[in-house]
Amino acid sequence: MDLEVLSVLIFLGILSFLIYWDRKNIEFKFGLIRRRTKMGKKAIYKFGDKHRKKLKIIGNIAIIVGIIASASGLFLLIRSSYNLFLKPEEAMPEIKLVFPSVSGIELPGFILGVPFWYWIIAVFVVMFAHEPMHALVARAERIKIKSFGLLLLFVLPGAFVDPDERQVKKLSTVKKLRIFAAGSFGNLIVAGIFFLLILSYNFLIDSFISAEGVVFEKTIENTGASDAGLKGTIIKINDKEVKSIADFLNIMKDVKVGDVLKIETTQGIFHVKTIPNPENPEKPFIGINKPSTLFVYKGIFEGLGVVPESTLHIISWFLGLFGWVFVLNIGIGVFNLFPIKPLDGGLMLEAIVKHFYKGKGAKYLVNCLSLLTLSLVLINLFGPSFLAWVR
Repeated sequence: MDLEVLSVLIFLGILSFLIYWDRKNIEFKFGLIRRRTKMGKKAIYKFGDKHRKKLKIIGNIAIIVGIIASASGLFLLIRSSYNLFLKPEEAMPEIKLVFPSVSGIELPGFILGVPFWYWIIAVFVVMFAHEPMHALVARAERIKIKSFGLLLLFVLPGAFVDPDERQVKKLSTVKKLRIFAAGSFGNLIVAGIFFLLILSYNFLIDSFISAEGVVFEKTIENTGASDAGLKGTIIKINDKEVKSIADFLNIMKDVKVGDVLKIETTQGIFHVKTIPNPENPEKPFIGINKPSTLFVYKGIFEGLGVVPESTLHIISWFLGLFGWVFVLNIGIGVFNLFPIKPLDGGLMLEAIVKHFYKGKGAKYLVNCLSLLTLSLVLINLFGPSFLAWVR
């Protein structure tokens, strides 16, 4: 059994055991599992009361950023929906469902598959950036926090903060907006932190390892590479420097089937004639198996030689994790600001509409705008698959 699949099964088994063991404290309703707690409440109250002025300033910034992010996301959503039907060649759906994926399992086109452990870690980062910000800003407005909690909708985890709704309803429009906008603002802050972390991480890695060419496992029989006796680390093709697999692929883009390549390696110069690629006859193939970038240590680690594959896997794994945490915080943060009730963006829309329009039609207007935005979301999710099926 694949190690990733095994780890997922173990995780789900442990999760199932914990739910069963704590079942007396858990609410079960229509596939929704919810666990309430007051743990951390004192810390939220203490911090919120101590830094009330600062949190209000953060809340004001969150309102501005939230409105800009919501408008930007809505614009992309409208443009994508327009292109989908009128300019299908330019259509790029702006929204996909985000689900964990396990190697060997294919997901439909409207689902963005994220490697399981990346997804689990990133979702928990999203939750703990989002909900505590709601709670802190709510406390800064002297709102009572009844409880916190974790929830599970079938296999999708989530979190919630339960403020006193009666107190929230009595707040001014600006105070409501601070609370509603704070959660997604927390996600955008975390996304910014991880963006800087990615840059720093790449700089750190570049300071002690460098790409020095392309290596391959072996040559394939009856190909140009085999006939030429190609061996060693590829460092040049047609006098163009090859430092990485990206360099190799960029050079090969301009090569045609039947071209003879001058390939320089650490073992000499070889003349290799390309043949049709077995997987795509229109593309050239030189006949090497599993090409990859050769990394060597430099700087303070110079002299240690080639970087082991296990080290490269660890470096790559953490870079992938940081990337997904960044992407999901941006994506979920902006999506949550869409004017759709009961999302935070929908609650912000309702507060703004009711501030300017006191009549009974305010609720009707908010519901119509929510349904319109939700329709655009559904068009972006399922429209491409539907059009492909119709055609």
